[in-house]
Amino acid sequence: MNNNTNQDLYSRFGLKLNIESVRVGCKKYLKGEIIDALGPIISPSVYQDSTKLWELQSAILDEVCRQLFFDIDDWYGTDYSSGLKRMIDGEISDRFSGSFEEYLLRLQVLLNVVAEHDFVRAELDQLAKRIEKYLNDFPMLGVTIKIYKRKAPQILPTTSKKFETDIKNTLGLLETDERFEHVLSHFENGLKEFLTAKTQAHYKDVIEDMYTACDELVKSVSGKREKGFKHISDKTDSKALGLNGHQKELFKNLRNWMDEIKHGTCKEFNRDDSEMVVSMTGSLIRFVILRNGQKK
Repeated sequence: MNNNTNQDLYSRFGLKLNIESVRVGCKKYLKGEIIDALGPIISPSVYQDSTKLWELQSAILDEVCRQLFFDIDDWYGTDYSSGLKRMIDGEISDRFSGSFEEYLLRLQVLLNVVAEHDFVRAELDQLAKRIEKYLNDFPMLGVTIKIYKRKAPQILPTTSKKFETDIKNTLGLLETDERFEHVLSHFENGLKEFLTAKTQAHYKDVIEDMYTACDELVKSVSGKREKGFKHISDKTDSKALGLNGHQKELFKNLRNWMDEIKHGTCKEFNRDDSEMVVSMTGSLIRFVILRNGQKK
């Protein structure tokens, strides 16, 4: 994994970047970026269309509170001021004392809710780019952000620069064709599970999402809902996917491994295995989509 910003400078003085310090620093820095980038809905009074912006702030704050089980009354004062800013100060900043994974959940919910309002899409995109730049500077955080054209930016796991690049390339290909919307949904869900997975039960959930993504891939390419990942080794179906004999055997073995984990016959698997399944699922998706596109 690439060096983190200032890592060499710390090393020069015999110091190491501590992951907890970096996480606190991330929460502290991004709080300012959120408040600055979302200025129109944080401080509506200084912008044109302030009435609409106040309404947007209220709607966004209400939905974020609903999804995170907050009492919305905790964030409104007696004055006509920004309840959204107070919520960010308290729950999406270094003042939040929960785990880093819980912090990321709060950040993702905010991004999801803001993305529902096209009126502030430019501000959301600006925020996503600032988050991306920061996460690129500190790969030890183990997360990246995928920026979409139409949907909410998604915070996702990464373990290496290659893994991050492969994941973003896979998501980018899936986004370009509406036929693959269900593949995208399940692949993305598996990535989100992987981001916070800590137990074998969580890793199993990741693998089940990846299996379903493969299922939907076969259905999308074949145009037949009765087809699925279990048919990948069938001669006609593997040919339709563009797989040669060696590739068919490779992904047949992947399918069998995932099947054994799903049904409980394979009991020895861990995070590294889950990451491998994610990587191989991404490889299958990219290959099939590119091969399928070349045939058209």
